[in-house]
Amino acid sequence: MKSFSGFVVVVACTIGFGFATRAADERVNAATPSRESSSAKNSAEEKTEVLYTSPSGAFRVVQLNVTPTGDDQSGQEFWIVSTRDESRRTKLYSSEITFPTAFYSAPGERWLFVESHQGSCLQRGDLYRCKDNDTFEATPSFSDRAWNDAVKLGAFKTNYSAEGLCAMIQFGCWSLDASRLLVVMLGGEDRRSTNQRHIYFNTRSQKFEITDYLRKLNKSKSKMLVCAEPVDPLPSLVELKMRFDTLDRQLNKRYAEVIAKTDNERVPNVREAQRNWIKRRDEGAKFYVSLFPAAEKERHRLQFLCDVTTARIDTQPDEEWEL
Repeated sequence: MKSFSGFVVVVACTIGFGFATRAADERVNAATPSRESSSAKNSAEEKTEVLYTSPSGAFRVVQLNVTPTGDDQSGQEFWIVSTRDESRRTKLYSSEITFPTAFYSAPGERWLFVESHQGSCLQRGDLYRCKDNDTFEATPSFSDRAWNDAVKLGAFKTNYSAEGLCAMIQFGCWSLDASRLLVVMLGGEDRRSTNQRHIYFNTRSQKFEITDYLRKLNKSKSKMLVCAEPVDPLPSLVELKMRFDTLDRQLNKRYAEVIAKTDNERVPNVREAQRNWIKRRDEGAKFYVSLFPAAEKERHRLQFLCDVTTARIDTQPDEEWEL
């Protein structure tokens, strides 16, 4: 590992990883479908904000300010828009009290996970799959299924969401092969008494699942970082090391950008948070590789570091780097 500006730089991973770069502070003009009239198009462009652009630029998420309706007085709509053909777009789930706050592309950009705020101690997650025509479709009832299956699989004893209690779904990370999405779930009577558990969504079987790794992790009280186990065999050691170097550079660039945008009095908070992240990363790597034979440990260590480093780069918004 390398050391820059008082913190240890973490290891690197894949060029092809999908990582989220939220541009909530950047307002840009975004074209609307070509079937609209010129005047309507210009009006829509003035009221459009780009919230997220996928790593390759293949699609973006935009917010449109619209005329409030009886069902939704928020005056906001959120769409996934294809860059290649802007008439191909998909409306995201939202309501008067529910709005998306963060976006996470899978490697290959065939999947997009969306976190949405619903109120105090309430947060949902939605998963969208990119179809061949560049539009997306939602995985039906993702949040409800996550809570139901988390109970069935033994991660929780109580469906906190169904009980109307504190229930939050957060992004964990994507596996190398995009076959698994790691979801972090928190539930309890209130925010101060939430229990945290981890569960996978398998994008190939379309089912939620828990592995031996997650079972052991969910029994731990540690704050260690967690990876997402791929379904496919791991790449070679040489390839993993190349990904290692690439992510090292990406993380340093992202960290520098965060520092540059942070008020001077809060910079120490970011640096301390990064040091704490490194401690939790190292603890998580040690826990994970202990599950494998000696001959497999190094590749799994690199896989773990790639996963958590990518998730760190994905951290949204910038203020979250202080936590």
